[in-house]
Amino acid sequence: MTDLLGLGEVIAGIDGTLPFSPVKTLCLIFWFYLCLYSVQRSDESPLILNRYRALSNTAALFVGPAILFVLFVVDTVQKVQAGKLTWTDIPGYTLNSILRANPSSKARPISSLGPAIELMDTAGRRFADVYEQHAAGKRSNREILDLTERLVLEALQGRASDILIDPKTDEIYTIRYRIDGLLRTHEQIENKTCMAVINSIKAISGMDIAEKRRPQDGAFMARLPDGEVFFRVASSGVLGGEKLSIRVMDQTQGLITLGEIGLDDRSQKTIRNIIRQPSGMILVCGPTGSGKTTTLYAMLGTMNFQERNVVTIEDPIEHVMPQASQIEINVKAGVTFANSLRSILRQDPDVICVGEIRDAETAGMAVQAAQTGHLVMATLHASSNMAALVRMMDLGVRPLLLASALSVIISQRLVRRLCEACKGPAELTQSQMNYCVQNNLNQQKIMRANGCGRCGGTGYYGRTAIMDVMYMDDNLRHMLVSNTLTPADMKHKGDKDFFTTLRRDGIEKVLEGITTLEEVKRVTSHLGG
Repeated sequence: MTDLLGLGEVIAGIDGTLPFSPVKTLCLIFWFYLCLYSVQRSDESPLILNRYRALSNTAALFVGPAILFVLFVVDTVQKVQAGKLTWTDIPGYTLNSILRANPSSKARPISSLGPAIELMDTAGRRFADVYEQHAAGKRSNREILDLTERLVLEALQGRASDILIDPKTDEIYTIRYRIDGLLRTHEQIENKTCMAVINSIKAISGMDIAEKRRPQDGAFMARLPDGEVFFRVASSGVLGGEKLSIRVMDQTQGLITLGEIGLDDRSQKTIRNIIRQPSGMILVCGPTGSGKTTTLYAMLGTMNFQERNVVTIEDPIEHVMPQASQIEINVKAGVTFANSLRSILRQDPDVICVGEIRDAETAGMAVQAAQTGHLVMATLHASSNMAALVRMMDLGVRPLLLASALSVIISQRLVRRLCEACKGPAELTQSQMNYCVQNNLNQQKIMRANGCGRCGGTGYYGRTAIMDVMYMDDNLRHMLVSNTLTPADMKHKGDKDFFTTLRRDGIEKVLEGITTLEEVKRVTSHLGG
């Protein structure tokens, strides 16, 4: 006992107090956490050039909160000056920054391990190595590479599907991102600097940087801590300079499911049953950018690849599916939709996915394949379901063959989803309230877009589809075979019915609080009614 008391005296010290304070220990732990968090935010920040990132991370490790505060203030001021954030949004933006916004959102998280982004050509060569061959090792090369990497990284962080670089005046180029289907001006860059950025992208895309008038195509990729992203590049000479269009094909986000694309439960069940059938044809219709390919991938995602031989023909391949055999179109090498489809029929396929029916030969072979024991899924540019039938007949497919081959036609458009962080009850006009009363619609569930830091002030975050699903029943088949309607009547009737169905599906999503009346009107107003 005496020994234990002596040990207690040693621990307590001469003045009888403990040599440490719990409050000081907690403060030390909190400071350590802030330093680590500051290193992560410093490594992610586009405000810091790559060559200074190691120094910034080291400084953040020791004076973390100060670095964190400076980066946040500068970033907030820049967003306010660019019109992406208002002063009233700053409290909400601050809270979202601390909590890292909505963890279930599909905004890209950038890991703090390794570089934020590394651009490479399709052969895997580093961006700097490729560009230095064309730029003769100038001192400004590093700044141009950093600027290019920053623009690409910010596009990915902003969920952009396309990057457009084009001249606004003789002195200024604009950088625009297509986010949720609409273009947003990201920033403006001086002519000389932007031309260097264009040359750097053309170099890594395998394009001729000396050719500025003839249209060119190329591709490059970006390696990030959470995966790889591929880009398709197209250039063309325009008045005032050269324009660059970059399509983002992000494979790190994963495939979307049938439920996530906007189909109701009844349509999902019916389509799943059709997909299980050994033969038939599924057509997905709509204009460019309406999500047709995404719907095809969602249907492919329900396949049992162990039991079925699935072959796809795509231009380009937007998502790699290791279980399927994917063929990419290359016109220069003679790999076209028609040629590929002809060769596929000799490979014992169960399911054939055609990225797009463009010509009479492809249309005829696809219908023939659907009649000879294959399940064929394809996209087609058409304004409505009935217009798709007219389009197929214009391509030389006989009505009798269409009636026997087709199983279902899906026409769709995309509407923007409301941002979950800032949406609120809508203030309806008198005409809108009258419409709700006449149709027994619950006004309390109708929401409006407010705008916050998470959605860039737009009030929308992500998109969903509004759809018209038409099943080939006996009446429709009889109408096709008997020629009771002319192609002109079919198209007119189809467009009218399609508008009604599309508007109804859009209103249902408005009542579920998914989108707004204004967004449905924007997407469907050009269809009629």
